[in-house]
Amino acid sequence: MALLVLVAALVLNTALHAAAQPADFLSIDCGLEANYSGYKDADTGIAYVSDEPYVDSGENHRIAADQESRWGDTNLRTLRSFPSGVRNCYALPTRAGTRYLVRLSFVHGNYDGSNADAGGGGGVGGGGWSTLSFDLYLGVDRWATVDKDYAHEAVFVAWASWAPVCLINTGSGTPFVSVVELRPLDDALYPSVMANQSMARYVRCSIGDNKEFITR
Repeated sequence: MALLVLVAALVLNTALHAAAQPADFLSIDCGLEANYSGYKDADTGIAYVSDEPYVDSGENHRIAADQESRWGDTNLRTLRSFPSGVRNCYALPTRAGTRYLVRLSFVHGNYDGSNADAGGGGGVGGGGWSTLSFDLYLGVDRWATVDKDYAHEAVFVAWASWAPVCLINTGSGTPFVSVVELRPLDDALYPSVMANQSMARYVRCSIGDNKEFITR
């Protein structure tokens, strides 16, 4: 499966609509305790769930208390880290033949006391990130290296009833993830993405919109 580059010029109405959320319209707040699962984001109305049903490894953490004010009351306050094993995967529910956008977001927030984001950024990209990196895989295909970017996105066509999204320890620190989001796309979107070919986001631009917070 080839992994190409996606340049997104707008936020997709179909992809990000929060009114109806089928099983494969999924927003996972990683590290969230199960008893808090299902809360709705105050800005978007999107329901976020715990990651416990979708992953069987890793540890729940919360960003440092002195970092929380930077992120407000959001899904970026908790995370799951993977100190054990080389390959740790989320099993995301999909429908074979359906095209999806998957997004992973990362905020270290000094959750482990290592000051990994000292020097700026707050998410992946702070000064301490020069020594922390790990890889993402979509199925058996390498997707991206997480080292300075805040979030990574890919568009793919599901090949089964679930899709493995994996964090790979490359020997440069403990992998972690804050949010995993899955969005089914309309068949007309990204027709060049086929069963044997995925796309990774290169950049996303908001063109001609003056809203501070864009959901769709």
